[in-house]
This record gives sequence, structure tokens and C-alpha cells, in this order.
Amino acid sequence: MNTPIKVSNGSLTMCGLDDFRDTLQPNHTIVTLCRYLPKFINSDKHERHHYYFRAKNSTPEVWAHAVDLVIDLLDTGKDVLLHCVHGRDRTGGVAYVVLRLLANLDDQEVRAKMVKLRPSMAIPWSKILPDNIDLYNSIANEVIHNMIHEKKNKNNTERNDI
Repeated sequence: MNTPIKVSNGSLTMCGLDDFRDTLQPNHTIVTLCRYLPKFINSDKHERHHYYFRAKNSTPEVWAHAVDLVIDLLDTGKDVLLHCVHGRDRTGGVAYVVLRLLANLDDQEVRAKMVKLRPSMAIPWSKILPDNIDLYNSIANEVIHNMIHEKKNKNNTERNDI
């Protein structure tokens, strides 16, 4: 079973398609990073968000959109269920950056926390996460840049409206 972690005003749970049904709870807001939405999703009333990109994509701006989406949902108090096909590459990368930024954990703490929350990924993440640290740092920098830029734009717009 995958365990949620309290982050910001909500919680984050990670899974893949193989353990999606076992992990899904009535309170979850689902963020799907898979190419195609699961066929069985029409049977429930969960709030859903779909954002697909290739797992091996090395463009921080692309990943940052998914991180921004998850952070926005967490900030509004949502309990987010984050998943991709395997719950490994995209889910792991997005969750890693979210936890680094919102939980204020260092690299080792984030990796240990992620393995505790999703034990079935202990072996894959022991290689994937360290191998992609430079990408994840670039994604985090892009997210921070976006947050600062959005605040400046908002402030400029408010001033212009006066």
C-alpha cells in the first residue's frame, strides 16, 4: 500500500497503473501523467487532471508544468494521487521536486521519504533519482522562476488596473 504524505495544505500519494485501484481513496484528486487516461475512470466522481509528457523528456519547462499543477492542488488543500504508467519516472520526478520545494527536505531525505511512501519503487528509485538530480534541480529552478514571475505579473496587472 502506498502512503500519503502531508504537504502544504493537502497530501500527496504516488502510484502506478498496477496499484492505482488499490491506492485510490474517495478524497483523492487524481493527477494522471500517462499518455492515455485509464478506461475504467468513468465510474467515479473524482476530480481529475491529465498532463502527459514523455518520461525521458529532459526539458525542465515541460516537467515544471506538472509540478506547478501538483503544487497548486496541494496549496488549495487537495489530497493528490499522482500517477503515471509505472509510478516510477514521471511520478518519481514530479514528486521529488514537489517534496524538495514544499517539504524543505534535502536530496537524501526526499529519496528516503519517497521509498518509505512507495516501497515497491525502492530499487528503481535508487538509480533513477540520483541519475536525474541535475534535471530535478533545473525543474525546481524553473518552478521557482515561474512563481516569482507570476507574482510580478500579478502585481504589475493590479497596479495597471488602479
